[in-house]
Amino acid sequence: MSNFPKSLFAIASVVALLIIVVIVEVVVAMFAYMYLALNHIETFGYLVGLSRDVLNLFADQLKQFSPELALRADTTLLGELGPKSILLLLIGLTVSAFGRLAGWIARRWYARATSA
Repeated sequence: MSNFPKSLFAIASVVALLIIVVIVEVVVAMFAYMYLALNHIETFGYLVGLSRDVLNLFADQLKQFSPELALRADTTLLGELGPKSILLLLIGLTVSAFGRLAGWIARRWYARATSA
């Protein structure tokens, strides 16, 4: 029975670590968004334009696959989501991808350093 508390602790620590990683990713994404909006307005405007294109592409695909669902989505979901919301989502996904890449590189580097 001594393995049960150890595995329970391991599961709880992994869940806590994942929650911390998600919180850090959200904070970094918000700082990146605010930095672009406050200090690089031309780049921010360009990225908002690209985000508008992504949102329009999504809406067009939805209209093509399901016209009746597209009308409801247009009035509710897509109407509320603006290009700035999509930009924040894309920045968050980019921050998450870079964070996971950095973690993977660090784990590989640590594994190589300890095995040599």
